Amino acid sequence: MATAEVAPPERKQWSNPVEFFLTLVAFAVGLGNVWRFPYLCFKNGGGAFLIPYTLMLIFIGAPVFYLELTLGQFTSSGPLAVWKVNPLLRGIGYASLATNCFLALYYNVLIAYCFYYLVASFQMIVPWSTCGNWWNTALCTDQATLANLSRTDLALMKNMTSSPSEEYFYRRVLQISSGVDNVDGIVTHLVVALAVAWLICFLALSKGVQSLGKIAYFTALFPYVMLTVLIIRGATLSGAIEGVKFYMGTVNLTVLKSPSVWKEACTQVFYALSCCSGGLIAMASFNDFNNNVYRDTISICLVTWFTSIFGGFAIFTVLGHMATKMGVSVADVAKGGPGLAFVVFPEGLSMMPFAPLWCVLFFLMMCTLGFGSEFSIMETVMASIIDEFKTYLNTPKKIIIFRFTISFVFFLLGLSMVTRGGLYVLNIIDQYLGGFPWLIIGVVELYCIGWVYGVDNFCDDIALMLGEERRPGKFWRICWQYISPLILIFTILFSSLFYQEVTLDDYTYPSWALTLGWLVVILCLGWIPYIFLAEICGRGTWGIIKEARLPHVEWGPARDEHRQLSIRYANAVDPKKLSMQTLSTIDTGDSYDLDRAAIEIIAASPKLFVKRLSDVSSARF
Repeated sequence: MATAEVAPPERKQWSNPVEFFLTLVAFAVGLGNVWRFPYLCFKNGGGAFLIPYTLMLIFIGAPVFYLELTLGQFTSSGPLAVWKVNPLLRGIGYASLATNCFLALYYNVLIAYCFYYLVASFQMIVPWSTCGNWWNTALCTDQATLANLSRTDLALMKNMTSSPSEEYFYRRVLQISSGVDNVDGIVTHLVVALAVAWLICFLALSKGVQSLGKIAYFTALFPYVMLTVLIIRGATLSGAIEGVKFYMGTVNLTVLKSPSVWKEACTQVFYALSCCSGGLIAMASFNDFNNNVYRDTISICLVTWFTSIFGGFAIFTVLGHMATKMGVSVADVAKGGPGLAFVVFPEGLSMMPFAPLWCVLFFLMMCTLGFGSEFSIMETVMASIIDEFKTYLNTPKKIIIFRFTISFVFFLLGLSMVTRGGLYVLNIIDQYLGGFPWLIIGVVELYCIGWVYGVDNFCDDIALMLGEERRPGKFWRICWQYISPLILIFTILFSSLFYQEVTLDDYTYPSWALTLGWLVVILCLGWIPYIFLAEICGRGTWGIIKEARLPHVEWGPARDEHRQLSIRYANAVDPKKLSMQTLSTIDTGDSYDLDRAAIEIIAASPKLFVKRLSDVSSARF
């Protein structure tokens, strides 16, 4: 006797809109808000950098963010299935998913660093504050020694000494090798930390968005508590005002003449909002069809803008105190990237009274920020694959086994970045992934929706979800079609013309390692031309190519009730599947295009009150 085929489980949704909003906050606000934005402000004219950053947020960040949330919510599909809107450009989804996979790999390694520092902070004297340990060299000079030197001596010894925190990070935590070609084995304690990070990630995502939404209450809100505590404590330290002056106190408007400042503002917006990685589409796909994504877009953009500035005060008050105690300028201690989080800032915290307490709070905050983004990144990967193979992954048990398998495979792939040469590999992936892929995906996305699918159709879809009163105005239409793609194209061209080879501090990569970096770019972006050509070859003639640029027959809202709200989507629906609620809104006396079966169902129900669909509030559904 043949067994009945098991139907795939119904796609889960957020328990309430608050969970979705907090998950977006945790996803968008990540480690980069702590170590990237403050340094960019300091480097690019202080408060003047807020001008290009704010403009880029308005004209690029918000439009792309709104577009991706709308796509996910309208179709209730992940970043792979959503691009049925144009079969020729389905490669956008695979490109986004590929970037997400690389991002998830190295992001969890950074979390493993934070986790190791967190555990090491539970000591009376934090180990990165002193010399004389087995990992220190003869060049190690602690703060007590530096405090007794004059400015002249400090300047002379600048390149002849190393700090305890620097040697702790590179020689104890990383046990770093001489170069990328010298892997020199794995670092055991980092492997353990990475395994714990992936285990936490699996447990948090074992039930998908149902568990992710609950965890978001902590991962989204706790970092703000810690940032506030650090700012209050930092403001009471000597030299804090000097740090704030270097951060925002100086406004050098002349830097705005430099195209590189605008380029860095553009890329920072993509980092800050997590655009074009597929994550926004995936998170929105679990929404109710009528959720107000316009409100969410404006709110998240404001939260991200505020958090980037707010976090900088926590960093630079401590750096100002650190520079004052060392007798140097803030410019001499400020760094960007992981060097700020794992070298400079821990050293500054070690100079504070009750240093272990502040180190624990800081690295607990860093772990929370990291996990908040990593959970959403991995849920995007897992949910996208589950959507594609839902006929096979059709029971809760199979889905949990699949989620564990994915987590374990990513852990194994991440081992390459916890070797003694792992930081070189991590830096290569980070630099090449954050350059061209997201910007190019953004351009193709905007072209696909704004010009191929059509901005009018897209606005109709938004009005279908949110009601006619929330139909996008001219600002959004102009941004989607003209302003946003043109700015992104300019940024890509500028980055290409003034391209510089990737380095790690003073280390220069060999040519084969840089080739691996470009291979990462190809593995991400190569999906777009590959699927385009595959569709052309599979369909044959140019006439069929014109047909292929139209949306797939399955494009549109996922549920039949929502498809029936528009003539464009209703004809592909079997009317026997429609709920009586939807049928009660259909006007049989109007020219609404229904097939015979739908009309028979309506005619058999004489008590139904009939209204035009366009007059029915979308909130009823």
